[in-house]
Amino acid sequence: MSNWPERVTPVCMAAVTGEVGVTTKIIYNTALGVVDMISVDEALEKVLSYVEALEPEQKPILDCMGQVLADDVYSSIDIPPLDNSAMDGFALRAEDTRGASESSPRYLVVVGEVAAGSMPRKHVKPGTAIRIMTGAPLPEGSDAVVQFEDTDEVGRKSLGEDLSRIGILCQAKKGLNIRCRGEDIARGSLVLEKGTVLRPQEIGVLASLGRSTAPVIRRPIVAILATGDELIGVDQPLAPGKIYDSNTYTVAAEVSRYGGIPRILGIGRDSVQSLDEKIAEGLDADMLITSGGVSKGDYDIVKDVLAELGEIGFWTVCMKPGKPLAFGVIKKVMGRKKRKVPHLGLPGNPVSSMITFEQFARPAILKMMGKKVLAKPTIRAVVEGDIVNTDGRRIFARVMVTRRGGQYYASLTGPQGSGILTSMAKADGLAVIPESSKGARAGDMVEVQMLDWVEGQGEGKLPPIVSVVGKSESGKTMLMEQLIAEFKKRGHKIAALKHCHGGMEIDHTGKDSWRYAQAGSDAVGISSTDKLAFIKNLDRELSIQEIVAIIGPEYDLILVEGFKRSRLPKIEVHRQELGNDLLCSPEELSAIVTDGASDTLLADACRLPTFRLGDTVAIADFIEKKFASSRRSDAC
Repeated sequence: MSNWPERVTPVCMAAVTGEVGVTTKIIYNTALGVVDMISVDEALEKVLSYVEALEPEQKPILDCMGQVLADDVYSSIDIPPLDNSAMDGFALRAEDTRGASESSPRYLVVVGEVAAGSMPRKHVKPGTAIRIMTGAPLPEGSDAVVQFEDTDEVGRKSLGEDLSRIGILCQAKKGLNIRCRGEDIARGSLVLEKGTVLRPQEIGVLASLGRSTAPVIRRPIVAILATGDELIGVDQPLAPGKIYDSNTYTVAAEVSRYGGIPRILGIGRDSVQSLDEKIAEGLDADMLITSGGVSKGDYDIVKDVLAELGEIGFWTVCMKPGKPLAFGVIKKVMGRKKRKVPHLGLPGNPVSSMITFEQFARPAILKMMGKKVLAKPTIRAVVEGDIVNTDGRRIFARVMVTRRGGQYYASLTGPQGSGILTSMAKADGLAVIPESSKGARAGDMVEVQMLDWVEGQGEGKLPPIVSVVGKSESGKTMLMEQLIAEFKKRGHKIAALKHCHGGMEIDHTGKDSWRYAQAGSDAVGISSTDKLAFIKNLDRELSIQEIVAIIGPEYDLILVEGFKRSRLPKIEVHRQELGNDLLCSPEELSAIVTDGASDTLLADACRLPTFRLGDTVAIADFIEKKFASSRRSDAC
């Protein structure tokens, strides 16, 4: 099984032959009973490697909402099919209105009328006009439409005057209020590309082309099985020692939400026969999702049955909640044909089940539907309470997100136990605390996955930020210059920010913008074809998070000189001639750049990654790998 994560230790290999005629190898770490712990990213990569986009189907367009177009769509017609009027008014010749105004109307003879859906029966000749409705084909001879409001028609009607003549109150240009043939869509043009996710607007475009059906990647059928003798159906009386099966319904609702078709198998009891029967019912689906029976403390019967039916790995994922996870394929033999059904085994705790579904099942379903954007929409928010990370796992904390003063804030929903399903009901986001972090304190900026936003929606991830700090004259600015140049060579888009302790003036005396400021303007903007500058007076110093929100998400990396009191990742520039002590404590630093020997620094600092001043490539490699690599891979 060469495609298992590299961390798997093949201490024990068992060959078993299941009832479906499949020989399977299952790899365990005998010390743990599971494979070694893997990262969330590794687990997702493994899950996605087992699924591909499904085959296309032809469906009525109203049933295609949210599905992915399987073929390019070309137009066989022009839209609009003829030159037509964009307004209710009078079709006329523009030259007949030359010099027209309210004080000097140009009078034309009205020779006919044309409504939308009918064809004009007369031509427009010099000195004539035809009354026309929006969407009606343009009469031959006309080259402009003057709307009713720019004629004297209303006045004539109020006075009971003859409407066979009309006064034009403005001069018209050729093409005024005319929609040209093929202006929207030209015959033979590519209208919708293969891979387009169909929204209401695309459904409308298909209808405008006269298409009642469309070729789309079909929705995956997902079989859902809960396991455990303690579970009962929601329509049964609650007996002592039993709990209602909620996982089936939350998972089925999530499958539907993300475009799949749920097939509920019911509850598999803790017996080989019951589990075999239930799993067999789900092998016609495109994916099987089970909940429960994958933790170290669970009865081995669930693991054994799953292992006998296919290639299933039982993983310990570096995340909280949701550490236990099973994934692989179950093989079904149908005569001479063999079929592999991807299987995802979620933890039994309801919160763990939902969060592992969001991280692994959701992107797998989207990929099977042919979608390209799999990442959950994220924002950056200020966390309003402490989140502690005690065991080095990636934490997904349930939070409620609000927006105040242009900034997002995230507050915990309450107790974060993996069995507290109401914590998910209260949440609209998951605050993500990295494995490498000891947690987040109130006021820190954290990444939040927005549960109710559609993939591709949102502000996108803000770029990683790295601060370069050091004593005065240590060479911070020189290192910033070198790093900017190096990252630009590597194709990164870089923003640089300088922190000034005192006031600053960046405008030139006597310039227009300087004069605006001197006159009392609180903000002055300067825009040209290639640059934009904005100068704003402040009544307080902005936090780094507020500044970064202004800079925006379009950059791959923000390099900051200063902000030593912030909690940004920091690289300190050290010069031996300025002393062996550091400006920041070692706990605040990510790395040190020095012109001296590392052993001359504090003992704690010696354990930090240390680079020679001038070794820009190595420093850039470190920043790229530690801070910018995930951003780049997301964009690929």
